[in-house]
Amino acid sequence: MAADGVNDDTVLALDFLHFGPVAQDVRDLAEQLAENYAMTVSPREDGEYWNTSGTTRPEGVDGMDLQRCVDWVTFMCDVANSYGCVFSTWRLTDPVRDQFWTNETIDADPEVGGEHGVYAEACGTPSLVWQRAFALV
Repeated sequence: MAADGVNDDTVLALDFLHFGPVAQDVRDLAEQLAENYAMTVSPREDGEYWNTSGTTRPEGVDGMDLQRCVDWVTFMCDVANSYGCVFSTWRLTDPVRDQFWTNETIDADPEVGGEHGVYAEACGTPSLVWQRAFALV
């Protein structure tokens, strides 16, 4: 991201998704997160799970570096688990540059040993892939 011009002053939109099997648990999670995010709750098409999606839009977040992202992901995993839910996906979007970064596919620089389209676990230990995505190694 830093290689793409993202710095502490860059305002990024942050979108994310949690899911769980119990509608009330998902609603309770959404209610807690609604203190800081715009949240919606909806049933999945399979009828077995419920989604809650959140966003920082239209305001966004700034100062998103590797450590802040790791801390945020850790919090989201912990809070989801406390409601019996799963923190599923997240996406940072730079609307000015029309670029985005997600937990699912992050292009790492092959010159520093990365592979194109590496999968990064949202709730795992911060990986070298994340560090490369944030241009810290």
